[in-house]
Amino acid sequence: MFGRANTAFSLLRRHLRDFVAVAFRKQTYLNFLYLLFTFPLGTAYFVFLVTGLSLGFHLLGIWLGIPILLLVFLAWWEMASFERQLAEWLLDVKIPPMSHTVTKPDSVLENWVSRLKNPVSWKALLFLLLKFPLGVFSLGVSLFMITMTVLLFLTPLIGYALDSGPHQAGFHPYSSELSLIAFFSALPVGMLSLHVINLLAGTAGKFAVLMLGVSSKKDGFADQES
Repeated sequence: MFGRANTAFSLLRRHLRDFVAVAFRKQTYLNFLYLLFTFPLGTAYFVFLVTGLSLGFHLLGIWLGIPILLLVFLAWWEMASFERQLAEWLLDVKIPPMSHTVTKPDSVLENWVSRLKNPVSWKALLFLLLKFPLGVFSLGVSLFMITMTVLLFLTPLIGYALDSGPHQAGFHPYSSELSLIAFFSALPVGMLSLHVINLLAGTAGKFAVLMLGVSSKKDGFADQES
């Protein structure tokens, strides 16, 4: 009986230690930095790609669209290469190369054709387009959790300010008991916020691994990784 109790206590202590330790891990703040970058980068990618592709296809009738589409294609490959490096730097994930290393094409035309045949090129385009809505969601959830934590910490000051101001007779918006409960709940809520950030960043890392690297030996034709 005592052995089971000790085991349960040890398990609880380990989980509690892991729950608190998230605040002291460097990776937690690198994850949050990645989520902060997601929204502005995702917005820039989305605007550029939608505008460039729309303009290119619209001008295909007068042949001007062909160089525009080629430039957009080259740009999204470089964007995907940058995103791959960013995920490896900040999220500490290992992403396979964007193409398998084989004999390099002898001409620029063969190089373009091999990239067009590479499934990673099209997965990367989808990744870049989805980064905008996913970035809005991830950053929104992260900032909401952090804001709630800050407000809970500041609840006693906010309550005191409200109680000191003018209010109707018999109405007292400030409750010292509730403010203290909110203040002490800020710490677990803050830890929970960091765990949510790590969860979102971990999901983003898995998505980057899936979309920005070859998934089998059948993917990729030449090593065009930037």
